Amino acid sequence: MNAVSEIQPGNAVSPNPNANSLGVLSSEDFLQLLITQITTQDPLEPVGNQELLNQISSIRDIELSTSLTDTIKSLTGQQYFAAGSALIGQFVSSVPDEAGNTISGVVEGVRFDKEGKAVLQLSGGGEFPLEKVQSIESPMQAAEALVGSTVVGMSAVEGRPPELVEGVVTSIREESGQIMLELDTGAILAFRRILRVVPSQE
Repeated sequence: MNAVSEIQPGNAVSPNPNANSLGVLSSEDFLQLLITQITTQDPLEPVGNQELLNQISSIRDIELSTSLTDTIKSLTGQQYFAAGSALIGQFVSSVPDEAGNTISGVVEGVRFDKEGKAVLQLSGGGEFPLEKVQSIESPMQAAEALVGSTVVGMSAVEGRPPELVEGVVTSIREESGQIMLELDTGAILAFRRILRVVPSQE
């Protein structure tokens, strides 16, 4: 006997006014449908015990499946958060996009987008999804690799407003826990304030 066909219009259950598919029905909604089926069945052709047990078993399976899905989503979110948090303070680079451009910077935070994906927030203001990470380096390693390269960044000198500076990195040093870059222009730039590295003309 079909549970849906046996429900009379006056007895129809509306489990969720916003529901537009069976996928959003809960186990309680299916149980209500089963009860409605039993109370409105044809007494001359009642539902068999085995069919009732099968339907109850199906309801239980749906409930367990929903619970398992929620648990897996929660664990996945926790793993993404842990992985993203472990990168805070590290220098990361993204996989090149279609134009060949990459996003790089020191990870300062992690956020989740609407789809639940972890997004790394970088010191220069950029961000990209955790799944797009191509390389991870310590800030000191990344800074050492920039010696001889032209960089652009925001220089912040105490008592003066931030200004955009550009120059070739000549040396690096650590100062008050921060990695500082010395440029050929005489400017001092904090590693975490680099906005971009100018591609070599060679």
